[in-house]
Amino acid sequence: MQGDPFQFVWPVDQDGYEIWRNPHDDETAQLLSRRETAFIRPRGGLLRYYRPLEVDGLWLRFAESCKSIDGALSFANEFGCIFELHDEFPDAAEQIGDFLNAAEVIRQISERIEAGDRISAAKILNHTGRPLVTETVRYDERTAAFEHVLVPVTLMSALLHQAAQAISGDRHFRRCRNEGCPNWFRVGPRAHTARREFCSDRCRVASARRQKKEGIDA
Repeated sequence: MQGDPFQFVWPVDQDGYEIWRNPHDDETAQLLSRRETAFIRPRGGLLRYYRPLEVDGLWLRFAESCKSIDGALSFANEFGCIFELHDEFPDAAEQIGDFLNAAEVIRQISERIEAGDRISAAKILNHTGRPLVTETVRYDERTAAFEHVLVPVTLMSALLHQAAQAISGDRHFRRCRNEGCPNWFRVGPRAHTARREFCSDRCRVASARRQKKEGIDA
């Protein structure tokens, strides 16, 4: 059995996502100690598909973005919700709290890795209680053969898979230095050189132009 997680695809509603608040009745509100619960739900547009594991450092972008309701909504608009497949459950809504809590877990993992404590990082990841992959059978039209493969279960499991690779492979990442760019990229062996500061030439040029303009304005 050979796992090929890069075949994993995930849907994004092209009309975007919205915040939806579900008011509770008085009895439920007393049990939950709040009057309403905030959700992120799709607007019901056509779906586009992408490969999350081909987005380098997506797990870190998720952790950094989802510190607030607005940040979670912004992440969903670009990468989709983290637990539900909306082509199977088109009306599925996910609690904002799930986004924020999951992002906090990944931030903790990242902090332990940066501190050189991969043992603690692995313990945090293993205690999430969420499955990282599932087994499936895929038909390869090129070879006319069936393959038994492992793929992530959800976008959240794909993000945890990236974190697991960072732990086991002692991988290190850097945030793009271009102001306003949310991208992270990997540095070190078999990745970008440790001297690299930008995720792309476009960001390098944009940063240089900004610095030049600020120098002229000053």
